[in-house]
Amino acid sequence: MDYRLTLAFRGTAYAGWQRQKNALAVQQVVEEAVGDLVGYPLRLHGASRTDAGVHADGQTAHLSLTKPFPEKGLVHGTNHRLPSDIRVTAAHRMPIGFHARKSVLGKEYVYRLFNGRVVPPTIAPITVPAPPDLETGVMRQAICRVIGHHDFSAFALAGGSHTQPWRTLFAATVHEDGRRLCFRFIGDGFLRGMVRALVGTLIEVGRGKRDASSISTLLEGRPRSEAGPSAEARGLTLERVYYGPQWQPLAGYEA
Repeated sequence: MDYRLTLAFRGTAYAGWQRQKNALAVQQVVEEAVGDLVGYPLRLHGASRTDAGVHADGQTAHLSLTKPFPEKGLVHGTNHRLPSDIRVTAAHRMPIGFHARKSVLGKEYVYRLFNGRVVPPTIAPITVPAPPDLETGVMRQAICRVIGHHDFSAFALAGGSHTQPWRTLFAATVHEDGRRLCFRFIGDGFLRGMVRALVGTLIEVGRGKRDASSISTLLEGRPRSEAGPSAEARGLTLERVYYGPQWQPLAGYEA
């Protein structure tokens, strides 16, 4: 039986989602918890390989079980075995052929800044202090340029999909709510480090260190060195993973 789990986690203590030999990753922790629940080892397949320190509210992963298991039991039984910074928020039984990564239609990422010298402790683990001279209006002009189908090589870290650097962004916005500043990106896929590089470059635009028009030039397949620095990992959260209507769950439970 194939199941899809929806997961939320604070990535501060982990080396990203993907299981690694020499560091603790979210995938390993969840696999061990579910394996302990069902009584045998298993492998999870995640929708997104989040980097070290990056968080998630809507990561998804699929797994195959040898026999049916109650969806509610998967959620609460796994959570009982997980540390407090990782939670399963939903479990759904899926049709044959579903794959958490290969069936993805789109993903949504959010990057959070706080425009003040002291970040409130309630949001500090997932929010980065903004530079004091940041101009939001010019960043809005610049971020519109990344919407569409482009070569994002200038925003890809080493080890990313450099042989396939073309991605489509359906939406890209900068939203200001008091002192909170939120960058939101929705696309069909993202290169390794792409969102953090985009945010770092947009921050340079907001500080007057580069023109908004330079974003269009960077999208012509320029090298990574021509774009801005990568923003800190702790400001980035994977908010949601989108799937097409053909992947409607057969049954499910949401906490």
